[in-house]
Amino acid sequence: MAENTPLRHVIIGAGASVYGMHAPAFQLETTQVVGLCDIDPTRGKLRAEELGVPFYTDYAPMLDELHPDVAVIITPHYCHAEITIASLRAGCHVLVEKPMALEVTEADAMIAATQETGRLLAVNFQHRQRPEVQAARRLLDEGALGTPQRLEMVMPWPRTAAYYRQGTWRATWWGEGGGVLMNQAPHDLDLACHLFGSPARVSAWTRTRIHAIEVEDTAAALLEWDNGAIGFLYATTAEGAPKGEVKLVGTGGMLRLGWGDLTFERFDQDAAQFLRETDQVWGSPTWHAVPVELAEGSGDHPAVYRNFHAAILHGAPISADAVEGRKSLELANAIIYSSKTGRPVDLPLDRDRYAALLAELKGKAA
Repeated sequence: MAENTPLRHVIIGAGASVYGMHAPAFQLETTQVVGLCDIDPTRGKLRAEELGVPFYTDYAPMLDELHPDVAVIITPHYCHAEITIASLRAGCHVLVEKPMALEVTEADAMIAATQETGRLLAVNFQHRQRPEVQAARRLLDEGALGTPQRLEMVMPWPRTAAYYRQGTWRATWWGEGGGVLMNQAPHDLDLACHLFGSPARVSAWTRTRIHAIEVEDTAAALLEWDNGAIGFLYATTAEGAPKGEVKLVGTGGMLRLGWGDLTFERFDQDAAQFLRETDQVWGSPTWHAVPVELAEGSGDHPAVYRNFHAAILHGAPISADAVEGRKSLELANAIIYSSKTGRPVDLPLDRDRYAALLAELKGKAA
């Protein structure tokens, strides 16, 4: 494929509110939308007319007739695995919305399909493209934080009852596989894994505090890593607080990550060494603020497309490929499993046990 030739895209699913976030990426020089599919003819035809492309109500004939380079999947969660695997086997590279599936067993099958077909699969975790997140990852890679010790993530995602009424699949075990953990918090779980790596053990609690839904609107989890680091995650759609914060602490300093902002405070002495050797009865090592230069850009959907296109056209690394995308899904599944069983859960998650639990939860809610 010539370097300047646009990649031919089909869009599968046009009804979700997130469609509008994808739409600016359809105008990139490397994007050529050639078809659109949705099960709702009225809504789908309107979107297709806006793009000037053929409309389909079934993705299979669209893939067969158009032979696209890329399939973009913006359907409800429960469709992700099936459509992704079919698209890969049809010869497409795939960009799928988060979460990549309902349960980690499906993610395993999706990864196997990439290996079978030689096609690429990216998961839409646009927050990895935020300049402050990329700077934080760079500092961690450089060892600026020393030995990681603590991760704190408090992430409110206020949602209304009207939000949950948008679709019958929302906030259901069969449609989403969970609540805040499977819709909003995947971004937070992904950043936890992206910055600190996948934890080794999870102890968690979930509650439905405000909303009249069958799944959780609030989750809290204690995370443990093999290197001794401890993490705390809190995510909710049942609070009015509009902003959250991420804090990372190591023996070398502290990082505070906000929206468009990153603060780095470096210890003047390794904290572990100070605490072992100081003659002070109590105290902390002195520290100083270190300016952090942030690159231009934002964590938007076009940034994800640009990264994926560079991977397809030039072999660049995918920001969140299928293996990376599976990490946050497995963590979400583990938090749900720990909450429902009342026990800590070791990772990797037992696939069969979680599949049985999810089937039970779906059955009880039916």
